[in-house]
Amino acid sequence: MTPRFRPDPSQRLVVLSGAGLSARTGVGTFRGPDGLWALSPDLESAMHADALPGSLPALWRVWGGMAKVAADHGPTPGHYAIARMGAPVITQNVDGLHQAAGSCDVSELHGRAYAAVCTGPDCTWEAPLTPGEGDRAEDHGAPSRCPVCGSPTRPDVVLFDEMLPEAALSRAQALAISADVFAVVGTSGTVFPAAALAPLAREHGATTVLIDIDPPRDPFVRAAFDHVIAEDAHQVLPDWESHRDGATNPFLEPFG
Repeated sequence: MTPRFRPDPSQRLVVLSGAGLSARTGVGTFRGPDGLWALSPDLESAMHADALPGSLPALWRVWGGMAKVAADHGPTPGHYAIARMGAPVITQNVDGLHQAAGSCDVSELHGRAYAAVCTGPDCTWEAPLTPGEGDRAEDHGAPSRCPVCGSPTRPDVVLFDEMLPEAALSRAQALAISADVFAVVGTSGTVFPAAALAPLAREHGATTVLIDIDPPRDPFVRAAFDHVIAEDAHQVLPDWESHRDGATNPFLEPFG
């Protein structure tokens, strides 16, 4: 049996995470037969930017509810392992669990379900949420109208037809270029521009690794990775962490 790949402790590890890493919390994923879009196809149409402001009740219900599930459950073993390894994170998730686990360098490509922003095009008001249940901003601890300009408020997530946050995307690209090991965890690897990050990292010399309990079978997707680990990330990442600790702390194995 071929040994599972583990990054060398001296290598710079960068992690790109997707919904699969948070699925254990009950947040769920979006694609696939059991995903949110398949179970609630009408909801997907509400996630388009041109559906605003009529889609606001659906947005508050879905994203506020997702933030509540994440906050109630807390980070997973995978989130904690990533944080303890000190790996910078690029995430497609909006649940804030990387920060809750202790990760300090997190680029959130798809926004934040745990924050509210103003829909006014020139207004910069934002505020943290107290996630709850319901289809009103007030159900999640936010005003329905911006206290600065009076426009409706919304969860700070990226909708279809909206641009990704420029600063987060730029940081993600810089991290991919700087990585020695670029690990993609719990994502289909098919959603752009995030799907372009592993090839970018590889182009700049990184070893690319896909960790997913049910990795994509598409050979085009797999071709971007030097290693595909078809195992539970909540076992693989803590194993990586212990390997790094064991290699850097001689007191863990004094008679090695």
